[in-house]
Amino acid sequence: MGENSSFCNECGVEIPKDAKFCQECGNEIKESKNIELDSKSKQKPGKKNPVEAALLNIIIAGLGFVYIGEYAKGLLSFIAVFTVGYFLGLIWGIIALIVVILWTYDEAKKIY
Repeated sequence: MGENSSFCNECGVEIPKDAKFCQECGNEIKESKNIELDSKSKQKPGKKNPVEAALLNIIIAGLGFVYIGEYAKGLLSFIAVFTVGYFLGLIWGIIALIVVILWTYDEAKKIY
């Protein structure tokens, strides 16, 4: 598309500059909310990598959700993983962490 394109402000999909609605999410496109695509960069603005979001949970459970801006889910994940690990044991804590990692990846893909 190049110079005749911009990005949807809701989902970040590249759209024609004269588009009225996003073909991906259906969002109404307004002139002031379009972000023009320069010839040097093809990356979507504000794009977060779902793999990075998921892997951040290995450092601290819930950190991946904080990375994508879902603070309440991050706190919930942190509390859940450590509570399960403490009361049910290490194996269940690891299983809970894996669930949080997969959940974070799925949520990041939906958002970005």
